[in-house]
Amino acid sequence: MLDSRIDRSKATLAHQVEETLRRQIVRGDRPIGSRLNEAEIAANLDVSRGPVREALQRLARDGLVVIEPHRGASVRTLNREEVVELFVLRVALESEAAGIAAERITEADLAVLAQMQDQTVTAVTIEGDGAFPDVIDLHEFIANVAANGRLAAAVQQVNQELRLVRSRSGSSAQRAEEALIEHQALVDALRKRDGEAARMCMRHHLEASRANTLEMMFPDPSTT
Repeated sequence: MLDSRIDRSKATLAHQVEETLRRQIVRGDRPIGSRLNEAEIAANLDVSRGPVREALQRLARDGLVVIEPHRGASVRTLNREEVVELFVLRVALESEAAGIAAERITEADLAVLAQMQDQTVTAVTIEGDGAFPDVIDLHEFIANVAANGRLAAAVQQVNQELRLVRSRSGSSAQRAEEALIEHQALVDALRKRDGEAARMCMRHHLEASRANTLEMMFPDPSTT
């Protein structure tokens, strides 16, 4: 069942609608390629069509929605080439961010990272690999520690688009366990303030994630 709760007291209606739709898209409640009908969404969320239209435009700017003339809005579909391109960017950006973060990280930052890692372990234990769309903030936190606003913004943008495939690609329980181990190695490298090790750990982790995503979303017919 789609989450249709809108809290009118906290922010503008458009922002609330945007976040509700974003959550539904990321978690796969609204499938890739599915139509986003303004009237249906407005009725479901008990708002007028204006905030819905504004929310869809914002999501289109974030790369989650496509708006076509005379056809309306739909959840964006990524092909294999686009996924590969996004991962190339992600590996380059986040590896560098990890290296810089290792030089700038504070004890307070490390405490937050340790807490995030503990929460990730708990979430994966309960939900399996499906928990990862909700814990990607660990990566964005590391990018923020690097204290380079443009780099952090670029990381966030790439991850926004990859959220389209993250909840749909899935993986085995073994891959989820491997990802946790990779996260821990990364946190350990940051704790040691070892920039080169942090870069290598991040690169290894993201390349493994890329391989898994491509295998699950675009399987080789010859192996089936």
